[in-house]
Amino acid sequence: MNYFIDSNIFLRVLAKENQQIFDECFGLLSKIKSSTSNNCFYTGNLVVAEVAWTLSSYYKVAKKEVVRDLESILNIGNLKYIEAYDFRTGLNIYKNLNVKFIDALITSIPQIQSKEWTVISYDRDFDKLGVKRKEPMGVKEV
Repeated sequence: MNYFIDSNIFLRVLAKENQQIFDECFGLLSKIKSSTSNNCFYTGNLVVAEVAWTLSSYYKVAKKEVVRDLESILNIGNLKYIEAYDFRTGLNIYKNLNVKFIDALITSIPQIQSKEWTVISYDRDFDKLGVKRKEPMGVKEV
């Protein structure tokens, strides 16, 4: 099984606003880090950029802490980074549906569009996009 980790999973750990959701996301990321399964876990630089922007603009986290947080994401073992977005497809999705542009770009990844990969996210906009989505508690086989 292949999974793409959305920004809100990282943010729920870094912001620590809700203990139950923190535990779910932290548990998932910990399992990914120590996984010995054949499952593959991906995210993208665009996702990490969204994390940085949200931490600094919405949460008002100081740059030094943002850098520390981004380094912690980079240090998650077994997490691979891909940049397979199809800008034209993403823009077309964004133009035609009421979703965020970054979600449209994530959806433009061929393996996500073809449902080979599952997006792990709390963002229900992915449901509108017709891709496979699970929340962290729904991922059993890490």
